[in-house]
Amino acid sequence: MKKFLRTIVGLAIPVLAGLFVFVMIKTKPEAKKKTDVTPLPVVEFIEVKFEDVPITIPSQGMVEAARMTSLAAEVGGKVVAVSDKFDIGGRFEKDEILIEIDQADYKAQLARMTSMLAESKMALAMEESRSDLAAKDWKKLGGTGTPSDLTLRKPQLEAVKAAIQAAEADVEKAKREIERTKVRAPFAGTLEATTTEIGSYLGPGAPVADLFENAPFEIRLPVSLADARFVKTTEDGKLIGEVKIANGGLGWNAKIIRSEGRIDRTSRSMHLVAEIDNAAADGKPRLLLLQPGLFAQAAISGKTVTNVAKIPFPAFLDLKRVVVVDPDDKLRFREVEILRREGDIVLVSGGLKEGDRLSLTELADMIEGRLVDPQPAGSSPVLTGASKAKSEVKP
Repeated sequence: MKKFLRTIVGLAIPVLAGLFVFVMIKTKPEAKKKTDVTPLPVVEFIEVKFEDVPITIPSQGMVEAARMTSLAAEVGGKVVAVSDKFDIGGRFEKDEILIEIDQADYKAQLARMTSMLAESKMALAMEESRSDLAAKDWKKLGGTGTPSDLTLRKPQLEAVKAAIQAAEADVEKAKREIERTKVRAPFAGTLEATTTEIGSYLGPGAPVADLFENAPFEIRLPVSLADARFVKTTEDGKLIGEVKIANGGLGWNAKIIRSEGRIDRTSRSMHLVAEIDNAAADGKPRLLLLQPGLFAQAAISGKTVTNVAKIPFPAFLDLKRVVVVDPDDKLRFREVEILRREGDIVLVSGGLKEGDRLSLTELADMIEGRLVDPQPAGSSPVLTGASKAKSEVKP
């Protein structure tokens, strides 16, 4: 009996083990196919908007006086007096005396010329009397017809009259030379340099001082040929435009008054001249800082261009192409027409449409037609992997 039981148990154990293995195989969980989910690359975009944009042309230049001159002595002589302001930086009003030259010799010359004029007038009176006597004598002697000019002493009369005119001119000249011994400021200005002093001798034409006008001042502004087309003009082609001048946090208004009329061959630019509004109603400068020699930055108010888009420079793929996200969220390369660049902003006049989504993100593998996840510029999207509807799914 015991032997039988051992035989039964020995046979049951392998059967039960096989049955357990069979059940385990039949009831094991089925392995599911796993897929790789790769998030789409996020690109920030802005929408293209077309608008009218006023152009501002940058430039820079040196402030100069609108009028400068070198004064010279018109007559020679010793300098006997100078103005208390006769020094560099001294300011003079129009016709104010800068220096005086000794008048003694010129007064003596005036006296001689006046005496000669008086003698000529006396000679004229005597010749007129002689002419009358000659006419009477010709009649007494029975002359008939018209007496000759020589008989009536007309040539002598003409000679004396001419002498009077010459003497009068000499007198006027002597008076002018006396007046010219006082060297006056030709306009309200400031002394830039002096070349004489009291006690020195000046010959005719000798330099006295350099003077520049107090107001207005001008600034010469170079403008590239590309920017020159945006400068405002009148109907007859005259250049115009308002200008903002700045230096050291201070600013002044100016306006374009002319161009220099030629192109600089070295820089390929033209030069505009702007007049700076630096004088108050009394003609005095508003601020001492605004003086000839001041280097200043300038912003020229130019034309307004219509129907252009302001595109950030980082949006450009290269010098002429940008990247647009199409309605299917795919990248498309677009060539555009560039009108002008202003700092980090490029004005585009063609190649884009209103509302186009312009990519601002530079991807490592920028491929046309690539599917992306576009987000408005400034947003912070959070990707959720397989839970996002827009994903690249690879088996």
